[in-house]
Amino acid sequence: MSPLDAWIAGFGPGLSLIVAIGARNAFALRQELRRERVFPVCLICSLPVAVLILAGLSGFHLL
Repeated sequence: MSPLDAWIAGFGPGLSLIVAIGARNAFALRQELRRERVFPVCLICSLPVAVLILAGLSGFHLL
């Protein structure tokens, strides 16, 4: 399996976790509708998920 295949295989499930409406995403949507601190909220909400996705794709599971 090439790194690109692994990236593609992880992108769909990762995207589905980010897009699903949970407490964090509901908070981010509420902040956007109020137009209050949109960029920092979106960055703080999406950064940990992106780090976990990248860790999984980079072979962190081997540890």
